[in-house]
Amino acid sequence: MRIRHLLGFGVAAAAIAGCNSDVVLNPTVNNAAGGAGGGVGGGGAIAPNNPCATYTEAGQTFAGYVDANGNCFYDSTFVSDSKPITVSTITFPNFGGLHIFEDSLYIGEDVNANAAATGIRIPQEGEGTQLNIAAGNTMVFEAADSYLRIARGSQIFAIGTQAEPITFTADEDAVLGIGTESDRGLWGGLQINGNGVTNKCNDGSGTGSGAADPNYDPATPFSWGDFAPAGVNPHSCHVTSEGRPATYGGNNNAENSGSLEYVVVKHAGFEVVDGDELNAITLNAVGSGTTISHVQVYTTQDDGFEMFGGAVNMDHIVAVNVGDDSIDYSEGYNGDIQYAVVVHTSGANRCIEGDNTGENRSDAFTPTTKLRISNMTCVTSNMDEDTGAGDPPSVIGADPSTKGSSEGPLFREGVYFEMYNSIVTSNAPNMASNECLEPDDSEGPQTIDAAQAGTSIASSNVIACGEALKVGADAANTGFDLDDWLNGGGINAATPANGNTNNVVLTGADIPTAMLVDGVPGTRGYLTSVDIQNGVGGQVFDQANDLFDASSLGSIFDSPTYLGGANAGDDWLAGWSVGLTDPLPQ
Repeated sequence: MRIRHLLGFGVAAAAIAGCNSDVVLNPTVNNAAGGAGGGVGGGGAIAPNNPCATYTEAGQTFAGYVDANGNCFYDSTFVSDSKPITVSTITFPNFGGLHIFEDSLYIGEDVNANAAATGIRIPQEGEGTQLNIAAGNTMVFEAADSYLRIARGSQIFAIGTQAEPITFTADEDAVLGIGTESDRGLWGGLQINGNGVTNKCNDGSGTGSGAADPNYDPATPFSWGDFAPAGVNPHSCHVTSEGRPATYGGNNNAENSGSLEYVVVKHAGFEVVDGDELNAITLNAVGSGTTISHVQVYTTQDDGFEMFGGAVNMDHIVAVNVGDDSIDYSEGYNGDIQYAVVVHTSGANRCIEGDNTGENRSDAFTPTTKLRISNMTCVTSNMDEDTGAGDPPSVIGADPSTKGSSEGPLFREGVYFEMYNSIVTSNAPNMASNECLEPDDSEGPQTIDAAQAGTSIASSNVIACGEALKVGADAANTGFDLDDWLNGGGINAATPANGNTNNVVLTGADIPTAMLVDGVPGTRGYLTSVDIQNGVGGQVFDQANDLFDASSLGSIFDSPTYLGGANAGDDWLAGWSVGLTDPLPQ
Protein backbone atom coordinates (compact mmCIF):
# COMPACT_ATOMS: atom_id res chain seq x y z
CA MET A 1 0.00 0.00 0.00
CA ARG A 2 1.38 3.42 -0.94
CA ILE A 3 0.37 6.97 -0.08
CA ARG A 4 -0.55 9.10 -3.08
CA HIS A 5 -0.12 12.85 -2.99
CA LEU A 6 -1.66 15.40 -5.28
CA LEU A 7 0.74 17.72 -7.04
CA GLY A 8 1.49 20.47 -4.57
CA PHE A 9 2.06 24.16 -4.87
CA GLY A 10 5.83 24.01 -4.29
CA VAL A 11 6.84 22.15 -7.38
CA ALA A 12 3.77 23.02 -9.43
CA ALA A 13 4.49 26.70 -9.04
CA ALA A 14 8.10 26.10 -9.95
CA ALA A 15 7.05 24.42 -13.17
CA ILE A 16 4.56 27.16 -14.09
CA ALA A 17 6.90 30.01 -13.32
CA GLY A 18 9.71 28.26 -15.15
CA CYS A 19 7.62 28.58 -18.33
CA ASN A 20 6.96 32.30 -17.89
CA SER A 21 9.35 34.51 -15.97
CA ASP A 22 6.65 37.19 -15.66
CA VAL A 23 4.47 34.87 -13.59
CA VAL A 24 4.96 35.37 -9.85
CA LEU A 25 3.03 33.07 -7.56
CA ASN A 26 2.88 33.18 -3.80
CA PRO A 27 0.61 30.28 -2.86
CA THR A 28 -0.31 29.16 0.61
CA VAL A 29 -1.28 25.62 1.58
CA ASN A 30 -3.15 25.05 4.78
CA ASN A 31 -2.38 21.81 6.59
CA ALA A 32 -3.95 19.86 9.37
CA ALA A 33 -1.71 21.51 11.93
CA GLY A 34 -2.77 24.95 10.85
CA GLY A 35 0.57 25.77 9.26
CA ALA A 36 1.17 26.68 5.67
CA GLY A 37 3.68 26.12 2.92
CA GLY A 38 4.28 26.81 -0.70
CA GLY A 39 6.86 27.82 -3.23
CA VAL A 40 7.48 29.26 -6.64
CA GLY A 41 10.01 29.06 -9.43
CA GLY A 42 11.39 31.24 -12.16
CA GLY A 43 12.34 34.27 -10.10
CA GLY A 44 9.42 34.34 -7.68
CA ALA A 45 9.71 34.19 -3.90
CA ILE A 46 9.23 31.17 -1.68
CA ALA A 47 6.40 31.62 0.78
CA PRO A 48 8.10 32.68 4.02
CA ASN A 49 6.22 30.11 6.09
CA ASN A 50 7.16 27.11 3.93
CA PRO A 51 9.28 24.84 6.16
CA CYS A 52 10.27 22.45 3.38
CA ALA A 53 13.60 22.13 1.60
CA THR A 54 14.17 24.39 -1.37
CA TYR A 55 16.82 25.03 -3.99
CA THR A 56 17.32 27.21 -7.06
CA GLU A 57 18.82 25.89 -10.26
CA ALA A 58 19.19 27.69 -13.59
CA GLY A 59 17.02 30.52 -12.29
CA GLN A 60 14.20 28.20 -11.27
CA THR A 61 13.26 27.57 -7.67
CA PHE A 62 12.05 24.18 -6.47
CA ALA A 63 10.44 23.55 -3.09
CA GLY A 64 8.60 20.82 -1.29
CA TYR A 65 5.09 21.54 -0.07
CA VAL A 66 3.22 20.86 3.15
CA ASP A 67 0.60 18.16 2.72
CA ALA A 68 -2.66 17.76 4.61
CA ASN A 69 -0.92 15.92 7.42
CA GLY A 70 1.64 18.65 8.05
CA ASN A 71 4.51 16.79 6.34
CA CYS A 72 6.79 18.06 3.59
CA PHE A 73 6.27 16.25 0.30
CA TYR A 74 8.70 16.22 -2.63
CA ASP A 75 7.51 14.87 -5.97
CA SER A 76 9.64 13.74 -8.91
CA THR A 77 9.96 17.26 -10.31
CA PHE A 78 11.85 18.22 -7.14
CA VAL A 79 14.21 15.23 -7.22
CA SER A 80 14.27 11.74 -8.73
CA ASP A 81 16.62 9.17 -10.23
CA SER A 82 16.44 11.11 -13.49
CA LYS A 83 16.62 14.55 -11.84
CA PRO A 84 19.44 14.63 -9.29
CA ILE A 85 19.98 17.71 -7.16
CA THR A 86 23.26 19.22 -8.35
CA VAL A 87 23.31 22.64 -6.66
CA SER A 88 26.08 23.32 -4.16
CA THR A 89 23.97 22.76 -1.02
CA ILE A 90 20.53 21.42 -0.09
CA THR A 91 19.24 21.35 3.50
CA PHE A 92 16.29 19.50 5.02
CA PRO A 93 15.38 21.31 8.24
CA ASN A 94 13.67 19.79 11.26
CA PHE A 95 10.26 21.47 11.28
CA GLY A 96 8.43 18.82 13.33
CA GLY A 97 7.03 16.80 10.42
CA LEU A 98 8.24 14.17 7.98
CA HIS A 99 10.12 14.66 4.72
CA ILE A 100 8.39 12.36 2.20
CA PHE A 101 9.78 11.54 -1.25
CA GLU A 102 7.75 10.31 -4.17
CA ASP A 103 10.90 9.10 -5.93
CA SER A 104 14.59 8.63 -5.15
CA LEU A 105 16.75 11.30 -3.53
CA TYR A 106 19.78 11.60 -5.83
CA ILE A 107 22.48 14.03 -4.74
CA GLY A 108 25.22 15.23 -7.08
CA GLU A 109 26.23 14.56 -10.67
CA ASP A 110 27.35 11.05 -11.55
CA VAL A 111 30.33 11.25 -13.93
CA ASN A 112 30.89 7.83 -15.46
CA ALA A 113 33.70 6.54 -17.68
CA ASN A 114 32.07 7.77 -20.89
CA ALA A 115 31.57 11.26 -19.52
CA ALA A 116 35.10 11.41 -18.11
CA ALA A 117 36.50 10.37 -21.49
CA THR A 118 34.97 13.48 -23.02
CA GLY A 119 36.87 15.68 -20.58
CA ILE A 120 34.23 16.14 -17.89
CA ARG A 121 35.87 16.32 -14.49
CA ILE A 122 35.08 13.64 -11.91
CA PRO A 123 33.97 15.59 -8.82
CA GLN A 124 36.38 15.12 -5.96
CA GLU A 125 35.86 15.65 -2.23
CA GLY A 126 33.47 18.53 -1.63
CA GLU A 127 33.22 19.53 -5.29
CA GLY A 128 29.73 18.09 -5.66
CA THR A 129 26.50 18.78 -3.81
CA GLN A 130 26.38 18.91 -0.01
CA LEU A 131 23.27 17.34 1.53
CA ASN A 132 22.45 18.50 5.07
CA ILE A 133 19.83 16.73 7.19
CA ALA A 134 18.99 18.23 10.56
CA ALA A 135 18.85 16.18 13.76
CA GLY A 136 15.49 14.60 14.54
CA ASN A 137 14.34 14.32 10.92
CA THR A 138 12.58 11.31 9.44
CA MET A 139 13.20 10.84 5.70
CA VAL A 140 10.43 8.73 4.15
CA PHE A 141 10.44 7.00 0.77
CA GLU A 142 7.15 6.07 -0.92
CA ALA A 143 8.37 4.07 -3.90
CA ALA A 144 9.75 0.62 -3.24
CA ASP A 145 12.51 1.14 -5.80
CA SER A 146 13.57 4.54 -4.43
CA TYR A 147 16.75 5.20 -2.48
CA LEU A 148 19.21 7.89 -1.43
CA ARG A 149 22.28 8.10 -3.65
CA ILE A 150 25.31 10.32 -3.05
CA ALA A 151 27.48 10.74 -6.16
CA ARG A 152 31.28 10.87 -6.14
CA GLY A 153 32.54 14.19 -4.81
CA SER A 154 29.23 14.98 -3.12
CA GLN A 155 28.71 14.75 0.62
CA ILE A 156 26.00 13.90 3.13
CA PHE A 157 25.87 15.40 6.60
CA ALA A 158 23.13 13.57 8.51
CA ILE A 159 24.11 14.40 12.06
CA GLY A 160 21.59 13.37 14.67
CA THR A 161 21.90 13.10 18.43
CA GLN A 162 21.02 10.46 20.99
CA ALA A 163 17.87 12.43 21.82
CA GLU A 164 17.12 13.27 18.17
CA PRO A 165 18.34 10.55 15.81
CA ILE A 166 17.75 10.78 12.06
CA THR A 167 15.64 8.01 10.54
CA PHE A 168 15.45 6.78 6.95
CA THR A 169 12.48 4.50 6.31
CA ALA A 170 9.48 3.60 4.14
CA ASP A 171 6.03 5.17 4.23
CA GLU A 172 4.46 1.93 5.49
CA ASP A 173 6.49 2.46 8.65
CA ALA A 174 6.49 6.22 9.22
CA VAL A 175 3.18 7.28 7.62
CA LEU A 176 0.82 4.31 7.63
CA GLY A 177 2.17 2.73 10.80
CA ILE A 178 1.78 -0.81 9.43
CA GLY A 179 5.46 -1.72 9.04
CA THR A 180 6.56 -4.70 11.14
CA GLU A 181 9.80 -6.54 11.72
CA SER A 182 8.77 -8.93 8.95
CA ASP A 183 8.77 -6.11 6.40
CA ARG A 184 12.21 -6.21 4.87
CA GLY A 185 12.95 -4.42 1.62
CA LEU A 186 10.15 -1.83 1.56
CA TRP A 187 12.52 0.65 -0.14
CA GLY A 188 16.13 0.78 -1.34
CA GLY A 189 18.47 2.27 1.27
CA LEU A 190 21.49 4.60 1.36
CA GLN A 191 24.28 4.47 -1.21
CA ILE A 192 27.37 6.65 -0.92
CA ASN A 193 29.84 6.64 -3.83
CA GLY A 194 33.39 7.82 -3.32
CA ASN A 195 36.75 8.28 -5.00
CA GLY A 196 38.50 5.67 -2.86
CA VAL A 197 40.48 2.66 -4.04
CA THR A 198 38.94 -0.59 -5.29
CA ASN A 199 40.62 -3.69 -6.68
CA LYS A 200 38.09 -3.75 -9.49
CA CYS A 201 40.33 -1.10 -11.01
CA ASN A 202 43.85 -1.87 -12.22
CA ASP A 203 46.54 -0.75 -9.77
CA GLY A 204 49.32 -1.16 -12.35
CA SER A 205 51.12 -3.90 -10.42
CA GLY A 206 51.72 -7.47 -11.54
CA THR A 207 48.96 -8.64 -9.16
CA GLY A 208 46.40 -6.04 -10.16
CA SER A 209 43.21 -6.72 -12.07
CA GLY A 210 44.69 -5.64 -15.39
CA ALA A 211 47.91 -5.33 -17.34
CA ALA A 212 50.99 -4.48 -15.27
CA ASP A 213 52.83 -1.19 -15.83
CA PRO A 214 56.57 -1.93 -16.32
CA ASN A 215 57.39 1.28 -14.45
CA TYR A 216 55.20 0.43 -11.43
CA ASP A 217 56.73 1.65 -8.15
CA PRO A 218 55.35 0.06 -4.94
CA ALA A 219 56.40 3.19 -3.03
CA THR A 220 53.50 5.03 -4.71
CA PRO A 221 50.84 2.30 -4.91
CA PHE A 222 47.82 4.43 -5.91
CA SER A 223 49.54 6.26 -8.75
CA TRP A 224 49.53 3.64 -11.49
CA GLY A 225 47.12 1.94 -13.84
CA ASP A 226 43.58 3.23 -13.38
CA PHE A 227 44.73 5.23 -10.35
CA ALA A 228 47.03 7.44 -12.44
CA PRO A 229 45.95 10.91 -13.58
CA ALA A 230 44.21 10.98 -16.96
CA GLY A 231 43.77 14.35 -18.68
CA VAL A 232 41.75 16.72 -16.52
CA ASN A 233 40.95 13.90 -14.10
CA PRO A 234 42.98 12.64 -11.15
CA HIS A 235 42.29 9.01 -12.08
CA SER A 236 40.44 6.78 -14.54
CA CYS A 237 38.85 4.32 -12.08
CA HIS A 238 35.16 3.86 -12.83
CA VAL A 239 33.15 0.97 -11.32
CA THR A 240 29.41 0.62 -11.82
CA SER A 241 27.53 0.25 -8.56
CA GLU A 242 24.68 -2.01 -7.58
CA GLY A 243 21.22 -0.56 -8.15
CA ARG A 244 20.65 1.80 -11.03
CA PRO A 245 23.91 2.70 -12.78
CA ALA A 246 26.15 4.96 -10.73
CA THR A 247 29.91 5.18 -10.55
CA TYR A 248 32.49 4.82 -7.82
CA GLY A 249 36.24 4.39 -7.43
CA GLY A 250 39.39 6.48 -7.53
CA ASN A 251 42.73 6.93 -5.80
CA ASN A 252 41.84 8.85 -2.62
CA ASN A 253 41.28 6.56 0.36
CA ALA A 254 41.31 9.61 2.66
CA GLU A 255 38.36 11.31 0.97
CA ASN A 256 35.57 12.79 3.10
CA SER A 257 32.06 11.92 1.88
CA GLY A 258 30.40 13.48 4.95
CA SER A 259 29.04 12.23 8.27
CA LEU A 260 26.36 9.81 9.45
CA GLU A 261 25.88 10.16 13.20
CA TYR A 262 22.96 8.82 15.24
CA VAL A 263 21.23 7.53 12.13
CA VAL A 264 18.76 4.62 11.85
CA VAL A 265 17.98 2.96 8.49
CA LYS A 266 14.87 0.76 8.56
CA HIS A 267 13.10 -1.68 6.18
CA ALA A 268 15.61 -1.26 3.33
CA GLY A 269 16.94 -3.62 0.67
CA PHE A 270 14.38 -3.61 -2.12
CA GLU A 271 15.30 -5.33 -5.39
CA VAL A 272 15.81 -2.12 -7.35
CA VAL A 273 16.52 -3.91 -10.62
CA ASP A 274 16.09 -7.58 -11.44
CA GLY A 275 18.49 -9.67 -9.35
CA ASP A 276 20.02 -6.57 -7.75
CA GLU A 277 18.99 -5.74 -4.20
CA LEU A 278 20.36 -2.72 -2.40
CA ASN A 279 21.82 -2.83 1.08
CA ALA A 280 20.68 -0.71 3.99
CA ILE A 281 23.92 1.26 3.74
CA THR A 282 26.27 0.78 0.78
CA LEU A 283 29.67 2.46 1.01
CA ASN A 284 31.28 2.34 -2.42
CA ALA A 285 34.98 3.31 -2.28
CA VAL A 286 34.26 5.73 0.58
CA GLY A 287 37.33 7.26 2.22
CA SER A 288 38.55 7.43 5.81
CA GLY A 289 37.74 11.12 6.09
CA THR A 290 34.07 10.13 6.30
CA THR A 291 32.45 9.74 9.74
CA ILE A 292 30.15 6.76 10.45
CA SER A 293 29.33 6.77 14.17
CA HIS A 294 26.30 5.56 16.12
CA VAL A 295 24.47 4.19 13.09
CA GLN A 296 21.92 1.36 13.02
CA VAL A 297 20.44 -0.79 10.28
CA TYR A 298 17.19 -2.58 11.14
CA THR A 299 15.08 -5.16 9.29
CA THR A 300 16.79 -5.20 5.91
CA GLN A 301 16.39 -7.59 2.99
CA ASP A 302 20.02 -7.69 1.90
CA ASP A 303 23.22 -6.65 3.71
CA GLY A 304 23.37 -4.13 6.53
CA PHE A 305 26.68 -2.27 6.10
CA GLU A 306 28.52 -3.14 2.89
CA MET A 307 31.87 -1.67 1.88
CA PHE A 308 33.14 -2.08 -1.67
CA GLY A 309 36.72 -0.81 -1.54
CA GLY A 310 37.67 2.44 0.16
CA ALA A 311 38.87 2.90 3.71
CA VAL A 312 35.94 4.28 5.70
CA ASN A 313 36.08 3.60 9.44
CA MET A 314 33.07 3.08 11.70
CA ASP A 315 32.36 3.07 15.40
CA HIS A 316 29.29 2.22 17.47
CA ILE A 317 27.28 0.49 14.77
CA VAL A 318 24.22 -1.74 15.21
CA ALA A 319 22.62 -4.35 12.93
CA VAL A 320 19.35 -6.00 13.97
CA ASN A 321 17.32 -8.47 11.87
CA VAL A 322 19.44 -8.10 8.75
CA GLY A 323 18.38 -10.65 6.13
CA ASP A 324 21.83 -11.21 4.64
CA ASP A 325 25.24 -10.21 6.04
CA SER A 326 25.27 -7.58 8.75
CA ILE A 327 28.78 -6.35 7.89
CA ASP A 328 30.15 -7.14 4.43
CA TYR A 329 33.44 -5.94 2.95
CA SER A 330 35.33 -6.61 -0.28
CA GLU A 331 37.10 -5.14 -3.34
CA GLY A 332 40.16 -3.76 -1.57
CA TYR A 333 38.42 -2.26 1.46
CA ASN A 334 40.89 -1.44 4.24
CA GLY A 335 39.14 0.01 7.26
CA ASP A 336 38.51 -0.24 10.98
CA ILE A 337 35.45 -0.80 13.18
CA GLN A 338 35.17 -0.57 16.96
CA TYR A 339 32.04 -1.27 19.00
CA ALA A 340 29.56 -3.20 16.89
CA VAL A 341 26.42 -5.02 17.99
CA VAL A 342 24.86 -7.58 15.65
CA VAL A 343 21.70 -9.44 16.71
CA HIS A 344 19.94 -12.00 14.54
CA THR A 345 16.34 -11.90 15.75
CA SER A 346 15.13 -14.30 13.03
CA GLY A 347 16.52 -15.53 9.70
CA ALA A 348 19.82 -14.00 8.65
CA ASN A 349 23.14 -14.90 7.09
CA ARG A 350 26.49 -13.84 8.57
CA CYS A 351 27.56 -11.32 11.17
CA ILE A 352 30.59 -10.56 8.97
CA GLU A 353 31.36 -11.67 5.44
CA GLY A 354 34.73 -10.70 4.01
CA ASP A 355 35.98 -11.27 0.45
CA ASN A 356 39.01 -9.88 -1.29
CA THR A 357 37.42 -10.34 -4.66
CA GLY A 358 34.50 -12.52 -5.66
CA GLU A 359 33.61 -15.55 -7.68
CA ASN A 360 35.54 -15.95 -10.93
CA ARG A 361 38.12 -13.31 -9.92
CA SER A 362 41.56 -14.15 -8.60
CA ASP A 363 41.76 -14.14 -4.81
CA ALA A 364 45.24 -12.67 -5.13
CA PHE A 365 44.22 -9.39 -6.80
CA THR A 366 45.61 -6.21 -5.29
CA PRO A 367 44.99 -3.90 -3.57
CA THR A 368 44.15 -6.53 -0.95
CA THR A 369 41.24 -6.33 1.47
CA LYS A 370 41.45 -6.15 5.26
CA LEU A 371 39.06 -5.32 8.10
CA ARG A 372 40.32 -4.64 11.61
CA ILE A 373 37.49 -4.95 14.13
CA SER A 374 37.48 -4.73 17.92
CA ASN A 375 34.60 -5.11 20.36
CA MET A 376 31.93 -6.80 18.32
CA THR A 377 29.02 -8.72 19.79
CA CYS A 378 27.63 -11.21 17.27
CA VAL A 379 24.48 -13.05 18.40
CA THR A 380 23.29 -15.62 15.86
CA SER A 381 19.85 -17.27 15.82
CA ASN A 382 20.51 -20.85 14.60
CA MET A 383 17.95 -20.36 11.86
CA ASP A 384 18.68 -22.08 8.56
CA GLU A 385 18.08 -20.65 5.11
CA ASP A 386 14.40 -20.55 4.07
CA THR A 387 13.25 -22.10 7.33
CA GLY A 388 12.42 -21.14 10.88
CA ALA A 389 14.30 -24.05 12.38
CA GLY A 390 17.94 -24.84 12.94
CA ASP A 391 19.62 -28.08 13.92
CA PRO A 392 18.37 -28.73 16.56
CA PRO A 393 15.16 -26.66 16.13
CA SER A 394 15.58 -23.06 17.19
CA VAL A 395 13.22 -20.13 16.89
CA ILE A 396 9.72 -21.13 15.77
CA GLY A 397 7.55 -18.67 13.89
CA ALA A 398 10.36 -16.27 13.03
CA ASP A 399 10.96 -14.84 9.58
CA PRO A 400 13.29 -16.97 7.46
CA SER A 401 15.93 -15.53 5.17
CA THR A 402 16.46 -16.52 1.56
CA LYS A 403 20.07 -15.30 1.81
CA GLY A 404 21.56 -18.11 3.86
CA SER A 405 21.72 -19.54 7.36
CA SER A 406 22.48 -17.59 10.51
CA GLU A 407 26.25 -17.75 11.12
CA GLY A 408 29.12 -15.85 12.67
CA PRO A 409 32.01 -14.31 10.70
CA LEU A 410 33.13 -15.86 7.40
CA PHE A 411 36.44 -14.77 5.88
CA ARG A 412 37.08 -16.05 2.35
CA GLU A 413 38.18 -15.24 -1.23
CA GLY A 414 41.67 -14.15 -0.15
CA VAL A 415 40.49 -11.62 2.44
CA TYR A 416 42.53 -10.53 5.48
CA PHE A 417 41.18 -9.71 8.95
CA GLU A 418 42.09 -8.78 12.49
CA MET A 419 39.48 -9.47 15.19
CA TYR A 420 39.86 -8.47 18.83
CA ASN A 421 37.82 -8.32 22.05
CA SER A 422 34.72 -9.83 20.46
CA ILE A 423 31.96 -12.29 21.39
CA VAL A 424 30.31 -14.69 18.97
CA THR A 425 27.41 -16.70 20.38
CA SER A 426 23.77 -17.71 19.79
CA ASN A 427 20.42 -16.71 21.28
CA ALA A 428 19.04 -20.22 20.65
CA PRO A 429 18.62 -22.73 23.51
CA ASN A 430 21.96 -24.22 24.59
CA MET A 431 23.65 -21.78 22.20
CA ALA A 432 22.79 -24.08 19.30
CA SER A 433 24.22 -22.62 16.12
CA ASN A 434 25.64 -22.94 12.67
CA GLU A 435 29.36 -22.18 12.29
CA CYS A 436 30.42 -19.19 14.37
CA LEU A 437 33.88 -18.56 12.88
CA GLU A 438 35.05 -19.77 9.48
CA PRO A 439 38.12 -18.92 7.41
CA ASP A 440 37.72 -20.34 3.92
CA ASP A 441 40.10 -20.71 1.00
CA SER A 442 38.18 -20.22 -2.23
CA GLU A 443 39.79 -19.93 -5.68
CA GLY A 444 43.19 -20.14 -4.02
CA PRO A 445 44.97 -20.57 -0.67
CA GLN A 446 45.29 -16.86 0.14
CA THR A 447 42.82 -16.64 3.05
CA ILE A 448 44.52 -19.25 5.23
CA ASP A 449 47.94 -18.28 3.89
CA ALA A 450 47.32 -14.91 5.56
CA ALA A 451 46.43 -16.60 8.85
CA GLN A 452 49.59 -18.70 8.68
CA ALA A 453 51.73 -15.66 7.90
CA GLY A 454 50.35 -13.54 10.76
CA THR A 455 48.67 -11.09 8.39
CA SER A 456 45.31 -12.16 9.78
CA ILE A 457 45.12 -12.05 13.57
CA ALA A 458 42.65 -12.90 16.35
CA SER A 459 43.16 -12.14 20.03
CA SER A 460 40.96 -11.79 23.11
CA ASN A 461 37.80 -13.25 21.59
CA VAL A 462 35.20 -15.60 23.09
CA ILE A 463 33.27 -17.96 20.82
CA ALA A 464 30.47 -19.90 22.51
CA CYS A 465 28.38 -21.86 20.00
CA GLY A 466 27.07 -25.33 19.28
CA GLU A 467 29.15 -25.32 16.08
CA ALA A 468 31.96 -23.01 17.06
CA LEU A 469 34.55 -23.43 14.31
CA LYS A 470 34.72 -24.47 10.67
CA VAL A 471 37.55 -24.38 8.12
CA GLY A 472 37.54 -24.58 4.34
CA ALA A 473 41.20 -25.17 3.49
CA ASP A 474 42.80 -25.31 0.06
CA ALA A 475 44.80 -28.48 -0.64
CA ALA A 476 47.94 -26.44 -0.04
CA ASN A 477 46.76 -25.75 3.51
CA THR A 478 45.62 -29.24 4.47
CA GLY A 479 46.12 -29.72 8.18
CA PHE A 480 45.45 -26.13 9.20
CA ASP A 481 43.99 -26.28 12.72
CA LEU A 482 41.78 -23.28 13.50
CA ASP A 483 41.44 -24.05 17.20
CA ASP A 484 45.22 -24.27 17.57
CA TRP A 485 45.70 -21.13 15.47
CA LEU A 486 43.45 -19.21 17.86
CA ASN A 487 45.62 -20.41 20.74
CA GLY A 488 49.01 -19.46 19.36
CA GLY A 489 49.58 -22.23 16.82
CA GLY A 490 52.53 -24.58 16.57
CA ILE A 491 50.68 -27.89 16.43
CA ASN A 492 51.88 -28.70 12.89
CA ALA A 493 53.55 -27.21 9.82
CA ALA A 494 50.21 -26.00 8.46
CA THR A 495 49.55 -24.13 11.71
CA PRO A 496 52.79 -22.36 12.61
CA ALA A 497 53.24 -20.52 15.88
CA ASN A 498 51.73 -17.03 15.96
CA GLY A 499 50.96 -14.17 18.32
CA ASN A 500 47.28 -14.88 18.93
CA THR A 501 46.42 -14.82 22.64
CA ASN A 502 43.50 -15.02 25.06
CA ASN A 503 41.00 -16.60 22.67
CA VAL A 504 38.38 -18.86 24.26
CA VAL A 505 36.25 -21.41 22.41
CA LEU A 506 33.29 -22.91 24.28
CA THR A 507 31.31 -25.71 22.66
CA GLY A 508 29.79 -29.06 23.63
CA ALA A 509 30.06 -29.64 27.39
CA ASP A 510 31.84 -26.31 27.77
CA ILE A 511 28.76 -24.33 26.74
CA PRO A 512 28.03 -22.14 29.77
CA THR A 513 24.77 -22.16 31.66
CA ALA A 514 25.44 -18.55 32.68
CA MET A 515 25.03 -16.40 29.60
CA LEU A 516 27.85 -14.40 28.03
CA VAL A 517 25.32 -11.78 26.94
CA ASP A 518 22.72 -10.67 29.48
CA GLY A 519 19.32 -12.21 28.77
CA VAL A 520 20.46 -14.63 26.05
CA PRO A 521 19.11 -17.18 25.09
CA GLY A 522 15.50 -16.36 24.34
CA THR A 523 15.79 -12.57 24.28
CA ARG A 524 17.36 -9.80 22.24
CA GLY A 525 20.07 -9.30 24.83
CA TYR A 526 23.26 -7.58 23.68
CA LEU A 527 25.07 -6.39 26.83
CA THR A 528 28.17 -8.37 27.81
CA SER A 529 27.83 -10.14 31.13
CA VAL A 530 30.19 -9.39 34.00
CA ASP A 531 31.31 -13.03 34.24
CA ILE A 532 32.47 -15.09 31.27
CA GLN A 533 32.19 -18.71 32.41
CA ASN A 534 32.31 -22.23 31.01
CA GLY A 535 29.86 -25.10 31.50
CA VAL A 536 30.96 -25.83 35.07
CA GLY A 537 30.94 -22.22 36.20
CA GLY A 538 34.66 -21.59 35.88
CA GLN A 539 35.86 -18.16 34.86
CA VAL A 540 37.42 -18.43 31.37
CA PHE A 541 37.97 -14.78 30.43
CA ASP A 542 38.99 -12.00 32.81
CA GLN A 543 37.79 -8.68 31.42
CA ALA A 544 40.15 -6.82 33.70
CA ASN A 545 43.28 -8.51 32.35
CA ASP A 546 42.62 -10.46 29.15
CA LEU A 547 41.51 -7.70 26.78
CA PHE A 548 43.68 -6.62 23.87
CA ASP A 549 44.65 -2.93 23.98
CA ALA A 550 43.10 -1.87 20.69
CA SER A 551 44.45 1.67 21.07
CA SER A 552 47.83 0.23 20.03
CA LEU A 553 46.38 -0.14 16.52
CA GLY A 554 45.91 3.60 16.15
CA SER A 555 43.17 4.91 13.87
CA ILE A 556 39.77 5.13 15.58
CA PHE A 557 40.51 2.58 18.31
CA ASP A 558 40.47 3.24 22.02
CA SER A 559 41.49 0.99 24.90
CA PRO A 560 38.39 -1.06 25.80
CA THR A 561 37.25 -1.91 29.31
CA TYR A 562 34.91 -4.78 28.39
CA LEU A 563 34.52 -7.66 25.95
CA GLY A 564 32.06 -7.31 23.07
CA GLY A 565 30.13 -4.35 21.72
CA ALA A 566 28.43 -2.92 24.81
CA ASN A 567 27.83 -3.59 28.50
CA ALA A 568 25.62 -2.25 31.27
CA GLY A 569 28.17 0.43 32.15
CA ASP A 570 28.42 1.58 28.54
CA ASP A 571 25.02 1.01 26.92
CA TRP A 572 25.57 3.45 24.09
CA LEU A 573 22.56 1.99 22.22
CA ALA A 574 20.08 3.28 24.80
CA GLY A 575 17.72 6.06 23.78
CA TRP A 576 18.10 5.95 19.99
CA SER A 577 18.38 2.39 18.60
CA VAL A 578 15.36 0.21 17.77
CA GLY A 579 14.34 -3.46 17.70
CA LEU A 580 16.18 -4.65 20.80
CA THR A 581 13.44 -4.71 23.44
CA ASP A 582 10.65 -6.98 22.14
CA PRO A 583 10.68 -10.72 22.86
CA LEU A 584 12.08 -12.97 20.16
CA PRO A 585 9.47 -14.57 17.86
CA GLN A 586 8.07 -17.79 19.29
